[in-house]
Amino acid sequence: MTSQLMNTEISVIGTTGSAFLPLGGSHSGIYGLQITPVYIAMNRHVVGDNGPKRGISATDRGARVRSNALRAAAIVKGRQRLAKVADQRNPGFRPLSTLRLAAGLSQAELADKMDMKQPNIARLEKKPGDPSLSTLQKLAAVLRVDIREVIAAVEVTNKAEVDHA
Repeated sequence: MTSQLMNTEISVIGTTGSAFLPLGGSHSGIYGLQITPVYIAMNRHVVGDNGPKRGISATDRGARVRSNALRAAAIVKGRQRLAKVADQRNPGFRPLSTLRLAAGLSQAELADKMDMKQPNIARLEKKPGDPSLSTLQKLAAVLRVDIREVIAAVEVTNKAEVDHA
């Protein structure tokens, strides 16, 4: 039997707030003790072993939520409501992200339908630059909008980027 080394991983999970305990005072100020509780997690695992996993990954959770038809429909409706709010608050400014939300899609879902990777969609929404005609056509087809609307969204986002620079 071989001995296996144990690693200890320490991480701060978060704080719950803080409290101030006054210890004394004078006309120039109050002296006290600031208490901030911190939760610390210590995970031990065997070298070469990932150990037991706790919970599920975000990808697995998303897949589980989408597998429930009611939850999936609620997510789509929520995205569409968010697009309406964005349209109301920013009249005349309809970027690609709002078009995507109006279609009820996440960045990952849009990327999957366009045969791209999600970071490329995020980059396209933030700083589209000058996308190719084929990309614009794919966006219009997947988002079910006219290509002129996609071009306008790209132009609005590019103009906003220049204005903020």
